[in-house]
Amino acid sequence: MDTKFVLNPANRPDNLKERTMPYLKKWYWFLTALVLCLGCVWFYLKNATPIYKVTSTLLVLDDKKGDGLLKSTAFSDLDMFHETRMGENEIEILRSKDLIYNSLSKLNLATRYFIKNGLKTEELYKSQTPFAVSIIKLEKPAYKKELGLQSLSDSTFLLTEGNRSWRYKYGQPILHTDYKFIVNKGLAPSDSHKAVSILFNDVNQMAASYSAGLLKVNPVMKESNTLNLSLNDAIPLRGVDILTSIINTYNFENVQKKNIMAVNTIVFIDKRLKTLEQELSATEGDIEKYKQQNSAIDATAGTQINLEKSAEYGQLLEASNVQMNIVNSLSAYLSNTNNQFAVIPSTMGLKDPVLNTLIGRFNDLQIERNRMLHSANLSNPLVQNLSDQISSLRSNIMENLGNIKKGFLIENDQLKKNSAQYTSRIQSVPALERGLLQRSREQIVKTNLYQYLLQKREETALSLSATVQTSQLVDKPSYDADPEYPKAGLLYLYGSILGLIAPAFLIYGGNKLNSKVKNTGDLKMLNGIKILGELPHHNLKNTIAIQSGDTSTITELFRYIRTNLGFLNEHSQNKIMLVTSCMKGEGKTFFSINLGLTLSLLNKRVLIMEFDLRNPDLLSKMGLSQQRGIADYLEYNIDELNIQPYDKAPNLYVLGCGITLENPAELLTSKRVDQLFQLLAPKFDYIIVDTSPVGAVADAFSLAKHADLSIYLVRYNYTNTEQLDILNDVHENNKLKNVMVVLNDAKSDNRSIYAYGRYGYSA
Repeated sequence: MDTKFVLNPANRPDNLKERTMPYLKKWYWFLTALVLCLGCVWFYLKNATPIYKVTSTLLVLDDKKGDGLLKSTAFSDLDMFHETRMGENEIEILRSKDLIYNSLSKLNLATRYFIKNGLKTEELYKSQTPFAVSIIKLEKPAYKKELGLQSLSDSTFLLTEGNRSWRYKYGQPILHTDYKFIVNKGLAPSDSHKAVSILFNDVNQMAASYSAGLLKVNPVMKESNTLNLSLNDAIPLRGVDILTSIINTYNFENVQKKNIMAVNTIVFIDKRLKTLEQELSATEGDIEKYKQQNSAIDATAGTQINLEKSAEYGQLLEASNVQMNIVNSLSAYLSNTNNQFAVIPSTMGLKDPVLNTLIGRFNDLQIERNRMLHSANLSNPLVQNLSDQISSLRSNIMENLGNIKKGFLIENDQLKKNSAQYTSRIQSVPALERGLLQRSREQIVKTNLYQYLLQKREETALSLSATVQTSQLVDKPSYDADPEYPKAGLLYLYGSILGLIAPAFLIYGGNKLNSKVKNTGDLKMLNGIKILGELPHHNLKNTIAIQSGDTSTITELFRYIRTNLGFLNEHSQNKIMLVTSCMKGEGKTFFSINLGLTLSLLNKRVLIMEFDLRNPDLLSKMGLSQQRGIADYLEYNIDELNIQPYDKAPNLYVLGCGITLENPAELLTSKRVDQLFQLLAPKFDYIIVDTSPVGAVADAFSLAKHADLSIYLVRYNYTNTEQLDILNDVHENNKLKNVMVVLNDAKSDNRSIYAYGRYGYSA
């Protein structure tokens, strides 16, 4: 029968209910936190400005891969304007600061309009704005100022800056130190009750922000020429306008680049055609004059083959000379200081790949420099850097032209040798016929070259008129109706999780940081300790908790303890009971008084002995005065004891400590203590010894031999779990007889219900 009162939690299975009970008891924490978190999410969503994602898909066309228009025309061999476009390169161009700046400048985004709507500030755009600000000039301080516009009438408005205000007419220039602009009526109707705030944006900084990461350009697939453009904006229509403007500006600048190259090539061809016209006219006139003077006749059939071969090598030699002239012309063009920052015309017949690559890079840098000069001056470091690169490339091109010229000289020498062989074979041809054929050969070569250049000019003019966009819009800029941020569903989910986790974390952390005894599970290290009973929380202002006829919870639990005293020790009379604890404040005196009252209700004579000789307070709590008592008996050998009856309980008596002693330890080991218990034991049915805490002094151990059982008080949320080591040591080493534990001051956090028999008492 004893075992059912023995605490042995080490052998108990893991109890899910015990582990979840601390959380279930504070269900209102979770409900409150959940409501607060969801309320905060709702309030945030109510006042947050949604951000929308604007996207577009762009296909970059590559002429080299057959995407250009000219691939399907009769002039498909004209490749001087074709370019190889790679997605990685176009990504950097689309994100370039200059391109974005040019795009933003077209949208008039230097002014932003805001209106206060309750706690939320809303931004207006285009048709939503009642005012239209046209900026004339802005200084740096203007970007940090917030101005207010408020309509006064159909023709006037009020401008405010801080505490100052001015009255202006629509269309009237506003000239201040930091800003100059004109205000006109916007598309939205004016409301005289609402003021519109305006802020100025630095378009350069906006362009830098978009270039740095606000504008995202990524290939749809790796090494793909299909690009996905996206940006986030609080006003989706503005985001669509920005993305559209960037794409249009990108296409326009690419078309302009092609047109510049084509125009310069046409100019170069026109100069060559003019020179060839003069040379061809002179050659034809020479033939005409020669025939008139010498009556020229046809060549004989025997010399026809030699003449044809000689003419063939002559043509090759002339073609080589033409290429030499082109090289010389390009060298002269580059040497001319007036063309220092001009685009080099196409090399046309020159097939040298290194030269074409250098000229292509040179032209790109020239175009980039000219484009940058639209928004920067010559002293700009970026412009100077481009100028240096252009100068370096010019030197490389000149050096390459020199190498090409050397190659042509070697080729000319070889052609001259071959031509001389056939020339020697026609020595016998009459000088008249030879002279005529020589002049005709020169005419044929110049005529062919003239026709070739004329054809190329027409092809170049056609390519100029047929220049199309270098990209194709797959998906035009658009936005999703659901905002990219904040995500309402996700935030409510996070709010719900936080509302459940935060209280659980607080409860768990509080339990882990709390080193006090919280429930019977904290006594699991004390295997074999007998639990005498458990007492609920009681108002300590009223020490007396037991009254005759009372059926309160604490009264019934004291009766339960009284019953357990007999069950736990069936073979002992439990006449003398020693009450102690680990430290002061755990309820020893309260328990001693009410246990005495409970036992006295059985018509038993009960004596409570105040053996806490260092800090006595039992008599004062019972409303009795201190008289001659235990200390007097032990110190002065006085045989007369003043045992006081308690007037509220006829069978309860109290023996006070008497005088207060500084060091009563030696007195408690004297023979007088034995005599005292021998004297009192026959006179009372029960003796309750209220002693000092064992964690502070050893007084209780000196009295242990006189007690039949020892009652050890442990107070919930007061006794440290570390101090249970003292109780464990007392039990294992039998320092106190028959130790039983009473758990005191249990609240709703420590237990849910006391029940025995068919009755239950909730705390």
